[in-house]
Amino acid sequence: MSEYQYYEFQTVNRSLTEQERVSIGKLSSRVKLTATSAIFTYSYGDFRGDPQDFLAKYFDAMYYIANWGTKQLMFCFPKSLVDINQIQPYCVEGFISLNTTSKHVILDICLDDEDGFGWIEEEGGELTQVIDLRNDILKQDYRLLYLAWLKAITLQYIDDNKHEPPVPSGLQELSRSLDAFVELFEVDPYLVQAAAKSSGHQQSIADDSWASEIAKLSRAECDLILLQLVKGQPNLSIQLQRKLSSQIESVQSQSSPPRKISQLLQAAKQQEQETKRKQKQAAKAKRIEELKQFATQETQAWQDIERLLVKPQAKTYEEAVKLLVKLRDLAVYQDKQLQFQERLNNIHERYSRRAGLLRRLKEARLNQI
Repeated sequence: MSEYQYYEFQTVNRSLTEQERVSIGKLSSRVKLTATSAIFTYSYGDFRGDPQDFLAKYFDAMYYIANWGTKQLMFCFPKSLVDINQIQPYCVEGFISLNTTSKHVILDICLDDEDGFGWIEEEGGELTQVIDLRNDILKQDYRLLYLAWLKAITLQYIDDNKHEPPVPSGLQELSRSLDAFVELFEVDPYLVQAAAKSSGHQQSIADDSWASEIAKLSRAECDLILLQLVKGQPNLSIQLQRKLSSQIESVQSQSSPPRKISQLLQAAKQQEQETKRKQKQAAKAKRIEELKQFATQETQAWQDIERLLVKPQAKTYEEAVKLLVKLRDLAVYQDKQLQFQERLNNIHERYSRRAGLLRRLKEARLNQI
């Protein structure tokens, strides 16, 4: 099996300059380059340079996958806009890390599956599905970090007595981007459901509250904000939201005591069992309703079988056997197996020379007794 590596880089709210595109194009003749993205694929060889350095120099986000089992998502943030102390509790050595430069902080989520992925179809669009999560972190929404932490604790042994990091609000109502991350990185859905039970609802700030705080800004502050807006300063809305929201009182959801990893994993098993029990119950109820409906057609079904068996054809045999299977299930539900078996025996006797029919009856376990 040949190796396969895929790198995708994207900018957020800016286009690459012409000089940057020329420099990026020199890395590979096969790069797919646009004004906001660059894609590199390798069947042999490797990326020239350090992906983190490349990300910090030109882009804001990177998605990487290799068929030997590595998936990686990296976001580059302006150093002044992230609180490292808030992010650090979600880091797991070898899986989730923060790296800093003089101007940037890089979040690196690298999750390895030792079994590998085998054959991988040509990638494309995965980063677009999750790139909004970068903005979430800038808004101090750390659900992505918590979900990545959940994945990490299933990939290697971590002391079961360790406690979970702060549980962010909103885990019970994931955004489309978070759902995409869960699917892309194969986070255990039962573990997510179990963890979400300690997560409160996200609190939104009403327009009236925003307007009230905006009204308190001085003329000089308003003029500065407008000047920054005209000049296209990136992340201006996030900076302004932080400034204003810090003055707005919000109702905090009641937080539960942090759980141990062992408690989370056990809760996930219980969640899986409960979910499957409910699914089985629902499937049984649906089947009963179908049988009740079919019971009204029982007489017609036997007539249809007699009509179908007149012609010794493969197609009519198959249709007749399907009806007999449904009639058998109905007989079990109605506790009329003896009556059904008598009619089935009669079919065996009357068509004992129809080898094709008898073979299909045997395969469906519709045997003569």
